[in-house]
Amino acid sequence: MVGNGAAIRQNFSEKVALVLTSLFVFLILALTPGIHPKTGSVSVADASGGSGYAVIEVSSGRLLNGSNENLRLPMASTTKAMTALVVLENASLTDIVEIPPAAVGIEGSSVYLKKGERFTVEELLYALMLRSGNDAAVALAVHTSGSVEEFVRKMNERAALMGLKDTKFVNPHGLHDENHYTTAYELALIAAEGLKNPHFKRIVSTKNIVIDGEGHEKRYFANKNKILYNYEGATGVKTGFTRDSGRCLIASAERNGMEVVAVALNYYDYFELTARLMDEAFGNFEMKEVVSPETVYKKVPVRGNRKIKEAELRAEFSRKYPLKKDGSEMVETVVEAVDSIRAPHSSGDDVGSVKVFKDNRLIFEEKLYTIDIAKRGIFPLFDK
Repeated sequence: MVGNGAAIRQNFSEKVALVLTSLFVFLILALTPGIHPKTGSVSVADASGGSGYAVIEVSSGRLLNGSNENLRLPMASTTKAMTALVVLENASLTDIVEIPPAAVGIEGSSVYLKKGERFTVEELLYALMLRSGNDAAVALAVHTSGSVEEFVRKMNERAALMGLKDTKFVNPHGLHDENHYTTAYELALIAAEGLKNPHFKRIVSTKNIVIDGEGHEKRYFANKNKILYNYEGATGVKTGFTRDSGRCLIASAERNGMEVVAVALNYYDYFELTARLMDEAFGNFEMKEVVSPETVYKKVPVRGNRKIKEAELRAEFSRKYPLKKDGSEMVETVVEAVDSIRAPHSSGDDVGSVKVFKDNRLIFEEKLYTIDIAKRGIFPLFDK
């Protein structure tokens, strides 16, 4: 009996040890950044200042997914998305930039520009967006606006023009400052605005390039953004990291006519996270036509032309909006237009509009048009 009891106790101890070991392994997996049980959980953040992510569709800016998407956070070098946008809107790609002393020896990531070297704006934009050159950011800022301070003012003006309420820039490169911040959602909107510019999109989607022009040493730039190499349909945009901000990323991709931007601020496995978020967006949403030039939105009687009795009112352009693939989301179309047209009438004359609402919020408004209609008849004065 004593022997059997010892065996039972030994067996019980082994089972307890096995359970404790399994629990320990689970906790290690759960708490180790970038390694998770298969639950779809979000990764552990780098720093203690909070984290947030957002996914939007580019053309509409619709938020498709988010967590703490409106939380103000540092953004590190993802700042350079706005830097590039402001440069592209205020300088020519072929402008020659002579590297000023202010751009030499900037701390952090660098392409090691030398005083007096000469580059085009386009070459420096590649240095900015592929290699995250803080020195390139300063050189472009000084060239574009005369000083870093004036350029930063332009950055904040551009943010205000976009209606951003939780974004503030202190510098053009993203080195840490308590007053330099954005949110995941607003940074996604900045990136989307940039992606609408063909030069911005071309630069941020470039994997590598050789800069071999006059006035400077030959340089080879390979893009730090792993999304471009590993994700189907990837189009950009920018990585970022400081000790205070943690790992930050703006990722973007285009599939089946829909382009999305995923922003992760302060996540250890930012590449994996943004890839998963974009997969979910492409899996759950698609672009659906909500305004069509083929649709007759209203027919109205025509007075003053005996041959044309009725006019069709149509939109000039197609408009698409991201909606869930399962058909669970609907939009409402409201037409506000004239009740009749009197000839002569020009196709450019205002006859009304079609408005598209989702969840009682206006998402699109497009003007309506019809054909040119001349004033015709045997007795034009008496045409009704």
